[in-house]
Amino acid sequence: MKKNIGVLFVLFVLMSAGCAHMDVSHLNRDHWVFESPSKISMEFMAFDYQVVPRKDSFGIRGTAFIQKDNVPEWARWIGELWIQGYLSDNDGVVLAQGMQVFSPEKLQAGVGVPFDFELKPEQIMSGPLFISFGYRMVLHRDKMDTISPPFMAIQGAVSQ
Repeated sequence: MKKNIGVLFVLFVLMSAGCAHMDVSHLNRDHWVFESPSKISMEFMAFDYQVVPRKDSFGIRGTAFIQKDNVPEWARWIGELWIQGYLSDNDGVVLAQGMQVFSPEKLQAGVGVPFDFELKPEQIMSGPLFISFGYRMVLHRDKMDTISPPFMAIQGAVSQ
């Protein structure tokens, strides 16, 4: 009997996972507009970007800036930085996403990190489309600091 309950539980989890989708309705987003400079600001990062057509897909390229006024004053080193770009529908359901992981570097006010994502949706629904971003960052006092606790911030899509 216990074995059957375990099997049923595993089947339930697998079936539920099939219904899950990535959602960005909680993130700041902007309308999808081709080749028009746009900006999205979030709590710890801001993104200047353009949506560009490609042969069999779309691209989002631009520059990401850490909001230096919103992170600890002592933060001088980007130990880890991941940036995601999302294409979503009106409800925030992710239709396509791209991600880049960046090498550690010095954190400087006004100096951004260039990015370029490829977005290849399986299909494009009728209705409005939106661009949003996610990130994971870990900031340190300096390159060699392994003792002090880092500052960490994460915003991104959630599975629903």
